[in-house]
Amino acid sequence: MKRLLTTLVILLVVIVTGLTVLVMLVNPNDFRGYIVEQVQKKSGYQLVLQDDLRWHVWPKLSILTGEVSLTARNAKVPTIVAENMRLDVELLPLLSHQLSVKEVMVKGAILRFTPDSQPQKQTEAPIAPENDTHYPIVAGSQAWKLDIARIKVADSLLIWQTNEHSQLNVRDLNLLLERSDQDHVSLNLRSKINKNQQELSFELNSLVDISDYPQQLSADIHSFEYQLKGIGLPSSGIQGTGNAKVKYQAVPESISLQDMALTMNDGNKLKGDITAILQDKPQYSINLSSPKFNLDNILGWDALPKNTPQAKHDYRVENNSLKPVIATSVSALSNYDLTFLQGIDVDISFTADKFIYQGMGIDHFGLQAINHSGLAEITTLSGNVFGGYFALPTSIDATVIPAKLHTKPLLQGIEIQPLLTALALPSIFSGQLNVDGDLLGEGYDEYAISHYWQGDLNIDLKDARLEGLNIPQLIQQSFARATDKVSQPTNTDDFTEAKSMSVKAQLENGEIKINELAANSGMFNIKGQGKANLLKQNTDVSLWVQLTNGWGTQNEFVRRLAQLKIPLRVYGDWDNLQYVLNVEPMLRDELQRKVNKSIKDWLENNSDNENIKALDDLLNKK
Repeated sequence: MKRLLTTLVILLVVIVTGLTVLVMLVNPNDFRGYIVEQVQKKSGYQLVLQDDLRWHVWPKLSILTGEVSLTARNAKVPTIVAENMRLDVELLPLLSHQLSVKEVMVKGAILRFTPDSQPQKQTEAPIAPENDTHYPIVAGSQAWKLDIARIKVADSLLIWQTNEHSQLNVRDLNLLLERSDQDHVSLNLRSKINKNQQELSFELNSLVDISDYPQQLSADIHSFEYQLKGIGLPSSGIQGTGNAKVKYQAVPESISLQDMALTMNDGNKLKGDITAILQDKPQYSINLSSPKFNLDNILGWDALPKNTPQAKHDYRVENNSLKPVIATSVSALSNYDLTFLQGIDVDISFTADKFIYQGMGIDHFGLQAINHSGLAEITTLSGNVFGGYFALPTSIDATVIPAKLHTKPLLQGIEIQPLLTALALPSIFSGQLNVDGDLLGEGYDEYAISHYWQGDLNIDLKDARLEGLNIPQLIQQSFARATDKVSQPTNTDDFTEAKSMSVKAQLENGEIKINELAANSGMFNIKGQGKANLLKQNTDVSLWVQLTNGWGTQNEFVRRLAQLKIPLRVYGDWDNLQYVLNVEPMLRDELQRKVNKSIKDWLENNSDNENIKALDDLLNKK
C-alpha cells in the first residue's frame, strides 16, 4: 500500500513539474503569428487577437486570450467578435512542436452575416490593421503544426441580414463542431430565433460532408427537435421532430432539403423536397405530401369550445394574431398586401390524403401553384369533402395593394348541411349542393369576400329541404281559414322538400342579388327572385308558388287554385325566417271572376231578350 501511494505521489510530482516546465519554456505567443497567417491563407479572413496568449493548466491544459475578431477582406465590420477564446490543447504533441487542439471554445460571441460583414472589393489603399500590437514570427515557429478537433461556440448571438429591410436575430446560440475524419464534421446546434413576437427554439444533430468545400457542402440531419411559441399560436405551441438531407452549392448559390420528414403536434406529418436558388430574386421549388395534416390541431382550433370560424376568429383576436378589421374600406384594404411575392418566384405542390381545416375533413387534397414576380396562379386547389368534390382555381395579382383575386369555384354533390355548420352559418338547408361561379375582388379572407367581392353564381340543390318553413302547409292553412272549400292540411311537418332547386345570382359587395329562383316537387312549382345579405345574414325573397297537389279535396275551386301562382314573401334573418301570405285579395278576385263568368253564361243563354242585351253592354263597359 505504501509503495502504491509513493508511486502515485511521484507520478503527480512529475506531472506538475512537467506542466511547470512547459509553461516556463514554451511561450504560446511563439505560434500566434502562425495561427493568424494560416487563417488568412486558408480562409481570407483576418484574425485579430487583442491580448497576449497565456496558459491555463487547471482543470484542462488550455490557452486563453482576451477579445478576438475575425474580419473578411475589406469588410466594414468583423464577422465574429468574441469576449474571449479558450483552446484546450494536448500535452505530448507540444514536445514535438505540434499544436493539437482538443477544442476551441468561443463564448459570448457576436456573429454577423450581414452585407457589411461580407468581403468588399476596394481599389483604394489597403485598410490599416485594427491592432497596433505586432508579434513577430519566432524562429522555428514555422515548424508548428495546427490540429483542431472541436470548435465550440456558447451563449452567442447570430445576426443574419440579407438586406437592409430584413434582419434575423438568432439568440442563445450553442454550436459544437467535431471532426470525425478528414472529410466529415459532426455538428450539434441549439438556439432560439425571435421574430414578430414568436420564438422558435430548436436543436439539431448532423453529419456534414466537407470534402468539396467551398464548392459545396452536404449534411445529413438525423435529429431535429423544435418548438414554435408566441403570439397567435396555441399555448403549447407547434412542436415536433424531423430529419433531412441538406445540400449547399456555391455556384449557382442554392440550398436544398431532400428526403425531408417533419412531424408536428400529435402525428401531423410532412415529407418531401424543398429547393431554393439564392439569386437576387430567390427561386423556390416546394414539393410536399402528407398522409394526414390537421391544421386545426396545429393552430389549436380543435381545443376551442366551438369548432366554428367565428370561434377561431375570436381566438385569433384574443391572442393578438389578427386585429379585427374596422373602419373604412381604404384602411381595411391596405391590410391585403402581398407585394412581397414580387421579390420571389415559387413553384409549390402539396398533397394530403387527409387535410382538416375548420372542422372539414378533406380527402385527396391537392394544391398546385406558381408565382412569378407577384402574378400567382393556383391551378389546383381541390379535394373531396362532405360526400362531394370541390375545386377553387384562383389567380392572384400581388403587384398592387390590395391584392386582387379571381376565382372560379366549382362544387359538385356536396352535402350542404355539414358545410353550413362548418362555415358557422344556420343549417336551414339540406341536400346535395352544386355551384359554378366566377368571382373576383380585392382581399383574400372572409371579411374581404363579404365586403369587396363580386361576380356570378349558379347554384343547384338536389333533394333540397328547407327547415322551419312548410310552404304548402302555409298556403293550405291560409285558404282553409278563408273558405270551407279547402280542407285543413294533414301534413304537419316543419319543412319544405323539393326535388331540385336552382338559383342564378350575383354577388356585389356582400349582397347576393337573386335574379332567378326555381324549385319543384311533386306538390308544387316555385319561381322567385330577391336578395340575401352576407353581412347581416338575412334575406328578402318574393316567391310565386303553384301548389299543384296536396289540397286534400277536389272541386272546381281547388282545381282553379291549382292553376294559380300564389305570391309569398319570405324575409328576415336566416335562422328566424318570416313570411307574408295574403289570400283574401286572391279569393275576392276569384269570386269576382266566378260571378262574372256566371253572369256571362246566363246572358249567353238569354241573348234574345232586348233588356238582357242592354245589361250585357253595360257589363262589358264595366
